[in-house]
Amino acid sequence: MISVSASLIEHTFLSILVLYVTLECALTIMQTRAAERACVSVPCGFESKLSLAAVRKAADYTGELAQANLLLTVMGAAFALFMTYGNGLNLLTIFTETLLGPSILSQWVLLSAIVLLMMLIELPFGWWARFRVKERYGYMREPRIHWLKRTLAEALWGWALFMPFTAFFLVLFEYVGQRWWLVAWGLWCIYLIWRWLFARVEGIFWARRSHPFSQPETVEKVRDLLLAHNLVMTDMIVMTRPASWDHSNVVLAGWGRQRRVVVFAHVARLLAEDELLAIVAHEIGHIRHRHAFVRLFIHATLSFACCALAGWGATQDLFFEGFNYSPMLTSHHSGTHAGYVLALALVTFPVLLYPVSPLVNFFSRLLQYDADRYAVHAVGRHAMMRALVRLHRDYSTSLTPSRLYSLFHYRRPHAGMRVASLLNYKDLSPDDVQSTHTVTTSS
Repeated sequence: MISVSASLIEHTFLSILVLYVTLECALTIMQTRAAERACVSVPCGFESKLSLAAVRKAADYTGELAQANLLLTVMGAAFALFMTYGNGLNLLTIFTETLLGPSILSQWVLLSAIVLLMMLIELPFGWWARFRVKERYGYMREPRIHWLKRTLAEALWGWALFMPFTAFFLVLFEYVGQRWWLVAWGLWCIYLIWRWLFARVEGIFWARRSHPFSQPETVEKVRDLLLAHNLVMTDMIVMTRPASWDHSNVVLAGWGRQRRVVVFAHVARLLAEDELLAIVAHEIGHIRHRHAFVRLFIHATLSFACCALAGWGATQDLFFEGFNYSPMLTSHHSGTHAGYVLALALVTFPVLLYPVSPLVNFFSRLLQYDADRYAVHAVGRHAMMRALVRLHRDYSTSLTPSRLYSLFHYRRPHAGMRVASLLNYKDLSPDDVQSTHTVTTSS
């Protein structure tokens, strides 16, 4: 049995930090080369959407964007190193405790200061990755000063909201005692349940205007499709997609068998009837195979491990020593030490969780591919392919990214990858070949 020590924690963290930076450098090279290799031809299914010149421009942009994101990665790793073994956390804690004493208030100020510092460091490098590169390639139409004002305002508003919530949680954790981490995990699970289950029922309808779907024949076919898969449609409406909703193009809202079909306006405008049925069938696949519960289980399990680690670390001097965070400033004080552990988590957990990210993304991708195949069995493969081609709007980046890079950075498979997966789902018959030709000419 491995004995946990401060030295083991230190070596583990530094090893993952080196892996983080090294692997990101390698992934960036792979992403750039994958885009360059793919720019000799237009991907299958997208011939009517893109020219070869656009594909080459997307390859160049993909490579430069990956390099800009690599800079963000290096800066994040450098910040984590400075805050731990560069004594950044120790200095900030000494400053706050000198002013306010070892109290919940000083822990709250410490957390707020760390988040503000992270925002200020990220802003200039984020500007390069999210604005300057897009501006160079003509993909950014927003004026520079407007972008800076909006981004800074959003960051400051987020920080302003972070502070009262953090104060409430720290007081709650102190009241609960040593089991505070279980409360933290429970609150996070409640948020996940609301986001992935309850939001599909009522959340997306809050203060949003809608109108009934205008084509009765399509409504009846959607109703029949749901009924064939043991679901009952209550009504079918069209609304604009909320800016915060990026999970799907169609929502089957409700509980149990009763479902309200919400078609977002851009989907109703772009898709033909059979393509809309394919997207609805995709969402039926998520419901019938209980993908929301699978996703909830994965994230709840991972978050439980993180919270349990934080709860254990709050009571162990060696946990703080392993990250060069002095126990004299943290665990030697009375209380739960939740604020100190959360400060350490803000700095180190993004690095420690890096090896887990491709595994989470892998399972998320499996759910998408599984729903696509469900749609294939329900309405046919080529209707689904045409729908993916029509709905895909971001042609600025390569349609054929590095699979390993995308596994680390994309929660969902790229549209080009989904089309390729559908093409390889089964051997093409002569009828399938003709249908594939239709995909490329009628989109």
